Amino acid sequence: MRKWNHILARIILILFLLHALMGSLILLGFSTISFFPLSWFLLAVVIIHGILGLLSTFPAVRTGWKTGHWYFKQNLTFWIKRISGLSVLLLLIFHVTAYTTSVNGRFFLREFTRCRMVLQIFFILSIFIHLAVSIKPMLITKGTVKFKERTMDWMLILSTMMLFFTVAVILYYIKWQM
Repeated sequence: MRKWNHILARIILILFLLHALMGSLILLGFSTISFFPLSWFLLAVVIIHGILGLLSTFPAVRTGWKTGHWYFKQNLTFWIKRISGLSVLLLLIFHVTAYTTSVNGRFFLREFTRCRMVLQIFFILSIFIHLAVSIKPMLITKGTVKFKERTMDWMLILSTMMLFFTVAVILYYIKWQM
């Protein structure tokens, strides 16, 4: 199960970066190309990844309830991954419904309110936390020898891209206010 979850995580990372980049370019007005099948496939893979993550969390929770010892400090990375992953899944609901609505089969833009903007920024932040904590184990699992250097490379790439995505959301909100 863990092997499949790692494979799904790599697929999600690639699809997420493509989806977020395409979406940011649309929000900024630089593109009109929208690839909905990519979005729906990404959503399906994320839900499967979330279910596998929940299933792998149950033994730890069961043991914690039985013994009364949760070992949060010793397993901090494990719990940060689980909590940030759960927040991604919860905020995903708001992301899917944030931009468009359908009336009689026709798509319309929703008003992009301050609340929607804040929820999208929290969504980006929770994804960043989840990825930041997951990069090192993903590189180790892949067998990367110089994983410390590669982790820093990935952190730079992700930080830059997440900043770009956040700026796109904020600028989209500003456009709605004009």
